[in-house]
Amino acid sequence: MISDRAYIWIFPPGQTKPVVCGVVAWDGTEYVFRYGRSYLARRDAIPLSIPGRPLGELTGEPFVLDNELSGALRDAAPDAWGRRLIQREIAKTIDSTGQADSRLEGELGEIDYLLGAGSDRIGALDTTETPDAYDPRARRVSPLADALEAAEQMERGEELSEELDAALNHGTSIGGARPKVLFRQGKQYWVAKFSSSRDTINMIAAECGAMRLAAKAGLHVAQTRVLDVSGKDVLLVRRFDRETDAAGNLTRRHMLSAMTLLDLDEYAVRAGDASYLELADLLRKYARDFERDGRELFRRMVFNILIGNTDDHARNHACFWDGRALELTPAYDLCPLPRLGYSADLAMIVGDQGRAASLNNALSQAQRFGLAANGASECVDAIRRTVETHWKERFSTAGMAAGDIEYLAKATLLSPSIFD
Repeated sequence: MISDRAYIWIFPPGQTKPVVCGVVAWDGTEYVFRYGRSYLARRDAIPLSIPGRPLGELTGEPFVLDNELSGALRDAAPDAWGRRLIQREIAKTIDSTGQADSRLEGELGEIDYLLGAGSDRIGALDTTETPDAYDPRARRVSPLADALEAAEQMERGEELSEELDAALNHGTSIGGARPKVLFRQGKQYWVAKFSSSRDTINMIAAECGAMRLAAKAGLHVAQTRVLDVSGKDVLLVRRFDRETDAAGNLTRRHMLSAMTLLDLDEYAVRAGDASYLELADLLRKYARDFERDGRELFRRMVFNILIGNTDDHARNHACFWDGRALELTPAYDLCPLPRLGYSADLAMIVGDQGRAASLNNALSQAQRFGLAANGASECVDAIRRTVETHWKERFSTAGMAAGDIEYLAKATLLSPSIFD
């Protein structure tokens, strides 16, 4: 571990400047977070999470966090791709003797990852090593072509030049496992996603097609675009955690993943313990508009079943949190995962039959989402008709080849198993 403490800053709702809200430290045994006294004295102070979750109460008492951090702080930390970049950056540091210094990747702690991520991380939180003043860590913004080339070289295990290394490090604060960087075009902020050498089909076209199909079906989704960069497709996903006020100033929106809302860790998420039903229960309790968000969550679950998106885990769902109410963010990371088997499970519990990806299972607990039986069936039928009618056209216009569309049609999209 390099650093044993980090000061947490938050951009309060609607404000353009951050304030320090607390500190997380390693006391030699565990990670401990405390809200700052100055923050607790502010009239606009909000808890970083919902009641009953880590950091969910504004108190001067310490919060003991697990070894991977908990809740809102874990959401502000980089995920698989960003952690790889930070590990690589520190591991290449050489001391004056020509030997790698003690800051090896295996010794990094969670605070190191928090501090190592860029200041443009997703959501409204940031970190510094001192509480005195907010000093955002600027990253040099490079052309997408450089970032694409750098991501490909890194996947091949090749050494990067200084220019390509700088291009790649603009993605350290982003979640997910796929290569990606942050990208700005004028006043619009985007996440740029690249293909991976492990892809069996054009996953850029698959995700873009799925997002556009979801919009056609009436789901609230993030805006997407596909760019041709050096002859390769790059998916741009419009960031919804950044807004511009009437004066043209940038504000940030605080977000909580479903993993945080459900009080789960990465191991529980991978084990399939996350539940759409429990997430709906939380929305019923805390959502600003449960009728809208409960129905929207149900529709997203049904859409994932129809297109074969089995990567719908709890970090791929999120809500805005303003200290008083939750609001579902636009949908993101909607993408079919190619498979050859007959049946499949979603990553989260759907209904009476657990995670089984079937429409009957989705309907079995529709009331938890605020839907009556007739309304839920009509909702399922409407989304099903849209997917059946438009999916091939949407995927084709997104750039997917006919062979890949045929491959998805065999078992993944509208699999016969989902109608059992």
